[in-house]
Amino acid sequence: MRRLFPALTAGLAAALAGCGGGPDYVHDRDGVLRLDLTEYRLDPQDLTVRAGRIRVIATNKGRLTHNVAVQEIKEEEGDQPTEYARTDTAQPGDRVALNVTLGPGKYQLLCTIGNHDDLGQYGELKVTGEERR
Repeated sequence: MRRLFPALTAGLAAALAGCGGGPDYVHDRDGVLRLDLTEYRLDPQDLTVRAGRIRVIATNKGRLTHNVAVQEIKEEEGDQPTEYARTDTAQPGDRVALNVTLGPGKYQLLCTIGNHDDLGQYGELKVTGEERR
């Protein structure tokens, strides 16, 4: 048992280190967020950008139609979120874009077609700091 204890302790510590840290945000380079859309995923899923004018460019790499909407995060279940912008519907292989001006806060990125968001096609956009000029 003495020989197993250090190995078990190290394994447990490694497992706990990967839990609960929250999302790993991808930072924008230039106020342009580039997303890939596939069946029921946005990639990257969690992004951060400075406040101001933001451009979202989404490429549909899936087999179904998709879009991307920017909405406020709902406070309570059943509330209708405010939608700030939405792309056109992207057919497989299409690229669509939107421009939106956002202040600091957290927003949801999601596909509004069918129940794609319920199946996992959503992410979080964290808008920080001073506005971009």
